[in-house]
Amino acid sequence: MKKLNATFTKGLMAFMLLFINTISYAQIDIDIDLGKQEWYEDPKVWIGVAVFLVILVIIARVGKK
Repeated sequence: MKKLNATFTKGLMAFMLLFINTISYAQIDIDIDLGKQEWYEDPKVWIGVAVFLVILVIIARVGKK
């Protein structure tokens, strides 16, 4: 019975160390795209989305009459 508990404890410790190692590795964030904008940061995209929503609202209002 003691051997089973020792094996279980060693396995649990190995699992915990692996889990902690995975979490600590996931915290590393290396940004290599310095000065590059993402697509959602571009003001042209937001203007296009706003125009699309306005057109969509106009179409929905005309459809109700």
